[in-house]
Amino acid sequence: MAKAAAMAIAAIVAPVALGSGLQVTPIGLRLAAKTPAEALWLTNTGNDPIQAQVRVFRWTQVNGEDVLAPSRDLVVSPPMVAIAPGDRQLVRVIRQATPPEDGVESAYRILVDELPVGMTTKGGLTFVLRYSIPVFLAPAGNPATKAALETTWEETATGARLRVHNSGNAHAQIADVTWQGPEDRRDMLLSGLVGYALPGSTMRWNLPADVPSGGVLRARINGEASESTLVVDPRGP
Repeated sequence: MAKAAAMAIAAIVAPVALGSGLQVTPIGLRLAAKTPAEALWLTNTGNDPIQAQVRVFRWTQVNGEDVLAPSRDLVVSPPMVAIAPGDRQLVRVIRQATPPEDGVESAYRILVDELPVGMTTKGGLTFVLRYSIPVFLAPAGNPATKAALETTWEETATGARLRVHNSGNAHAQIADVTWQGPEDRRDMLLSGLVGYALPGSTMRWNLPADVPSGGVLRARINGEASESTLVVDPRGP
């Protein structure tokens, strides 16, 4: 659960006063084609009141970068919340757009920003949190959806990179990229959540400079218990 929560936090923004107690669950949503709405719960585990703003963005990937654009395909209600200590608030995520007709899931991000309220610094720091919650809308008819990854090892002037192209009709969440070599030697290269490859998109991630030669790169895809082999190291043993 701790790792999952860490994955959900997209950024920690400028320090203000006192500590944050904002928690958001679940850390991801998927709406089936006939599901009109889902729920987010915002909980205040701290000792002070919390105010938060909730917004929806269409999520695409262009030239290897995540792009967020304001969207009305989904709406959230309420978009602004005030939560007393120890209390929680339901935020409904309501579908307005029709399910995708092209057989490919569509992706969105819900940003939950804690807003500073009546805080005064007394020599300490407070970090106001931003949660970035992935939301995926299933295509019309709820067809089978699956990521289909084409992965390659790239050598660049600044070092090695992992290139991942997703030709499937669903996202791939990539985590825990590991090098596996002779005699089952294993080195963790990129721990935790590495990133997402959305359908039709190509993403690249830099690898550490000290990756041993030979072996294969493996990773966990979409939270599966077993690892998947991504690419064989072309440098040889």
